[in-house]
Amino acid sequence: MWALRRRVGIIGVVVAVFMVVVVLPYWYSHREIPTCFDGKQNQSEVGVDCGSPCAILCKGQAKDLSLLWTKVFPVRAGSYDIVAYVENPNFSIGTRQFSYTATLYDADGQVIASRVSDDFVLPSERFVLFAGGMLTGDKIAARGSIEIDPGLTWVTTAKTGAAFSVTDKLLIGADQKPILTAILHNDTPRQYRNVDVAAVIYDSKGNPIGVSSTRVERIDPDAAEKLSFTWPDAFDYVAETEECELPVDVMMVIDRSGSMREEDKIGQAKLAAESFIKRLSRNDQVGIVSFATEASNPPDQPLTGDTARANRAAARIDIHTDGLQFTNIGDGIRRAIDEFATLRRNKDARPIMIILTDGAPTRPAKADGKTDEAYAADYALKIATEAKLDNITVYTIGLGSDVNTTLLMSIANKPEQYYPAASGSDLAKVYQQIANAICKKAPSVIEIIPRVNDVTPTPTAP
Repeated sequence: MWALRRRVGIIGVVVAVFMVVVVLPYWYSHREIPTCFDGKQNQSEVGVDCGSPCAILCKGQAKDLSLLWTKVFPVRAGSYDIVAYVENPNFSIGTRQFSYTATLYDADGQVIASRVSDDFVLPSERFVLFAGGMLTGDKIAARGSIEIDPGLTWVTTAKTGAAFSVTDKLLIGADQKPILTAILHNDTPRQYRNVDVAAVIYDSKGNPIGVSSTRVERIDPDAAEKLSFTWPDAFDYVAETEECELPVDVMMVIDRSGSMREEDKIGQAKLAAESFIKRLSRNDQVGIVSFATEASNPPDQPLTGDTARANRAAARIDIHTDGLQFTNIGDGIRRAIDEFATLRRNKDARPIMIILTDGAPTRPAKADGKTDEAYAADYALKIATEAKLDNITVYTIGLGSDVNTTLLMSIANKPEQYYPAASGSDLAKVYQQIANAICKKAPSVIEIIPRVNDVTPTPTAP
């Protein structure tokens, strides 16, 4: 019996050595390591080679691109430009390449020109799709469209800070042969090549009246390049040269709900508000209403022409610590409307409301006390409609990726009066854009959009 056990032990040792020396190395060298390109749903993927930890997203994980407007611009007889203004509502999601089709139709709806082109999408950006010089021969285009290929390959990609800034915008000859010049600055220590730059000109009603594009082949680190855009014919607009001479009464409606504490969004919002207030003229007035579960009542600052006082009021805004602080956009709008109804309002001034929030509305609650976001959103939209009926121009700012973009576009007077801000550091720029839009002299707004394809797939953590 002892000899049998000894033989069994020896055989066991031999088998173990064989497994370690032969079988384990063979298995290790021939094993199939899961990847994001093996055509299998393994690791912790949501689908086959898509979803975390893969950079490529699965179908339905990204929101569709939004076409804010599409317009056809005649260039000369038989030649047209088709332009679409597009928004990517996705934060930290982009695509390095996608296809779109630009099409022109005659008055009978027949296709008279079509072109397929490629472009890219950066996270949380608004950009222009520009199909220039579409030729139709002797046929006249009645309308046009741009359709984006629905099969986009979305990837997670880093949201980088703005690489470029634009200064010294100068438009001359708007009623003859317009020429727009500007200076493009590379604000980084990196060299960029093939920077596409689009220029959009809006009239005093906010309608696009001219679009042009150019390309900067190279811009060195911390360098500047002059931009030049031209148009062959005068812009089609009605000048309203007196509009900038009219004063404005502005009510700033600022979110102070609990989520505004994250990444010091409330601090960035206050700094941006103070910067905006400093841009107002001596004939303008400004007031401030902040909101969380309920809006401040009375306002943080009633309408005043004292910008120093208004800045002090903005600096005092803080997140309350007495329980959870929800988001009641509707109540903020209501209190701003009430302030416009007081004797403090200048009847000769244009009433403007600017609403900033970083989330979807969660208050007021329903009659039974339960939270219902749809109910809260409907309430905010209802109160915003009242503001518009009082001839108040409403602008909205969505801070971060958790906002209800569709709702904020509906609350604003027009979709293009909604401004996304990916982070608190973007707010000062957004408020500056709104300040430029408030004081309109046709052509009123010049938007210059530099873009470079920096979409680099970034795998997410499993």
